[in-house]
Amino acid sequence: MSRFGEKLDTLLRTTELVATADVLLLAEALRQGQHRPAVAIGSGGSAITAQYFARCRETLFEAATQVVTPAEFVLANDSLEQSDVWLFSAGANNADSIASAVAARARGAAQIHLLTRNPSGTAAQLLAADPRNTVVGFPVADAKDGFLATHSLFGSVLALLFASDLVSVDPLGEALGAAVIGRVRELLRPSNRQAVQAQFADLRSDDLLLLVADPQLRAIAELIETSVWEAALCPIQRTDLRNFAHGRHTWIHHRGERTIILGLVSEDGADIWERADTFLPPALRRHVFTFGNAGRMRMAAGIIQGLIIVEAIGVATGIDPGKPGIGDFGRKLYEDDGLLALARQFGPAVRHKRAAALEHDDVSEERFCIRAASAERRETLAAAQIGAIVFDYDGTLISDDERFGHPRAAIISELVRLNALGVKIAFATGRGGSGGKALRAVLPAEMHDHVLIGYYNGAYVRQLSVDIEVDRPPSDPDLAQTLSWLESRPDLFLGAFGGRFSDVQISVKLDNLADRLAFPVALTDCPPIASGTIRFRRSGHSIDFFAASTSKLSVVDRLRQTLPDGAAIFCIGDSGARDGNDNELLSHAHGISVGTVCDRRDGCWTLFGKELTGPEALMRLLQAVKREDDGRVRMDVLSLGLDSFAEMSTKREHNDPAA
Repeated sequence: MSRFGEKLDTLLRTTELVATADVLLLAEALRQGQHRPAVAIGSGGSAITAQYFARCRETLFEAATQVVTPAEFVLANDSLEQSDVWLFSAGANNADSIASAVAARARGAAQIHLLTRNPSGTAAQLLAADPRNTVVGFPVADAKDGFLATHSLFGSVLALLFASDLVSVDPLGEALGAAVIGRVRELLRPSNRQAVQAQFADLRSDDLLLLVADPQLRAIAELIETSVWEAALCPIQRTDLRNFAHGRHTWIHHRGERTIILGLVSEDGADIWERADTFLPPALRRHVFTFGNAGRMRMAAGIIQGLIIVEAIGVATGIDPGKPGIGDFGRKLYEDDGLLALARQFGPAVRHKRAAALEHDDVSEERFCIRAASAERRETLAAAQIGAIVFDYDGTLISDDERFGHPRAAIISELVRLNALGVKIAFATGRGGSGGKALRAVLPAEMHDHVLIGYYNGAYVRQLSVDIEVDRPPSDPDLAQTLSWLESRPDLFLGAFGGRFSDVQISVKLDNLADRLAFPVALTDCPPIASGTIRFRRSGHSIDFFAASTSKLSVVDRLRQTLPDGAAIFCIGDSGARDGNDNELLSHAHGISVGTVCDRRDGCWTLFGKELTGPEALMRLLQAVKREDDGRVRMDVLSLGLDSFAEMSTKREHNDPAA
């Protein structure tokens, strides 16, 4: 008896254990996520579970599921804010499962669910720390799974089967457990296994096994393909019932005598297979297995059938699928934590910057490593002696919902604290007098003479104590010409032109534009813009026009004159994209975005990525600015906990090869 055969002999016991296990938590996770996109992650045997999970969601909710490997998941960069992530791992201790957990958090997954036989594994501990996540364990009769993780694979499939029944609008209840146990017992009978072995008795280790499978049976096909390949039983190629017709049949024409077709067919695909079968050479060896309606129950039983087929192929080729023998390099490959190291480096801030770089798709030869550059920026921020901080207003100091109110009391308290530490406070805003009025209402009067504000994106810099509604800036003639041009183009706006002219700035609300994409193109016909005397930038809610010489950096320049050499000026804003009105302000080593970023190395960066933005992110940053023992004020970057999740213990069970 092979080791693999011994594992099959005890699978009925795992079936009985899972049939009586509590899967309510798993069922609730399925139910809650039925209307959200889902990403299923698995490698090795767990990839089969991920495919089965996708079939469960399809049959229960008519919902699509993206199935990926850990490497695909870590390297992907799309936002998962509206998606659930499902991670399948037998031991939850291998580096790739931990890397997947780290990446899921960094990509902002709505919820993360882990199904494992080892709920005390490292990946499980990482995820369990967040109450939004779900860690579900299931019992197995043999935790020492062997090379192909037989019990863990079938246990996870059964847990999903029984949880799906609880979610179903027409559950089978106890009848399902009895049916599954009966079917597994029947399939595992020695006579059935021997009959399958007889079918494959003439298979040689150098024959090609051409696996032609109904797409609905993907989990079973993946089981057979990966098991045959991983155990080095024989060459194998997988295709579906129709893709087979598009060139995959050529191998049979040239090497038919060394080819065996293994067909996996459902009721839906039976006609396609039968038509194809009539065209194949009569002498071609073929074995066909049918799986009824390809429903959840038949798919679960199909996993057992697939394992029995793998056993039969192993018997024919003289290789034990449960102990095929692996080289030392194979163990080193499995235990390598390169993907985990990469996942740690791909934190929220790096992914945010990476998204901007990928969107820009720079074709120039000048490239930079975002991960290394991010680490350098953190070191630079931590080492800087802070002499002043310049803040954007809308989207940074206040949220969009707070635009007509005042900054939060907690943020004002932090500004007062920093002022008391000797840090100069200043603002650079696209606003006019309303910004100063709001700040005078909340900041202590004794600070007003010492706080600078660059109104209208820095076009007019004054102390906070100055009311610019009284002390107004001189009107810019080029802006006046721009205003006349805009008023002459009603086709660019929804209804009447609603722009606001404030002598040194024109602000047009984004909601007032007829076509946001076409508007910047149309502006090239405006003479002052075409000549370069007037430029424009986008903020969170408007497009602002101002003189080419206008810059929020004018506030930085004024502050620089009052600070000692070596004192850094931190700048914090939210519109850091290339066309954002904070990009220039933040494009230096001490600039930090709490919103959008650009693609350039020396451009705008964030520390928290997309997971923490606006005033909430600002508050975290302010709290990290502290006076150190040497009397200097610095940002305690470590206190921000940017890597607290990624850098938790990654101690693993190196003797556990289960994926």
